[in-house]
Order: sequence, then structure tokens, then C-alpha cells
Amino acid sequence: MVLPNLNWRAFIGSQSINIVSRCFAAIFAGYLVAATACGLLALIIPLPTAQSTLTAMMLSFSFYAAAAIWAFSVKTSGQAWRDLLCISAILYIFIFWVK
Repeated sequence: MVLPNLNWRAFIGSQSINIVSRCFAAIFAGYLVAATACGLLALIIPLPTAQSTLTAMMLSFSFYAAAAIWAFSVKTSGQAWRDLLCISAILYIFIFWVK
């Protein structure tokens, strides 16, 4: 069986792959940003432990929505992945700094 000659650069640079990559960035990297923001907020909100955790969990939905909006507002899908993963890494470093 002979495989067709596929132009990989054109395939990777196609509009459909760009949209799929942005969707995955919004879903997975957005969840990572929301989870790390929730963890950080649970540590720094000056309330009792249960209340600060619940407040942080409710606020994490807004972080997830903002990350999804960000994934589709930047120029390239690579920039969306880079920005969301860097934000998550910075929040994760702050978690270790606050602890």
C-alpha cells in the first residue's frame, strides 16, 4: 500500500489543526491555570481554611473562563500554549513561595 505524499508543514499549519490546538490549550492548559490559581488563592485568602478553599474554588471558574478566552484571542496556538503554561508555572512558584 502506498501512502500519499503528505505535506506535513501545510498539514500542521492548517486552520483546522490550529483550532484543535487552541481547543486543547483552552481545555487542558486552562484547567492547569485554574487549578494552580485555586491552590494559591486557598493559601492566601485570609479566611478560615474551609471558607478560603471554597472561595478559591468558586473563583477558579473565572480563571478557567479567562484562560479559554485567552487561548482564542492570541495570534498563534503556540503562543496560547506558551502563555498559559507560563502563567501556571508562575502561580505554582508562588504556591511554594507562600507555603
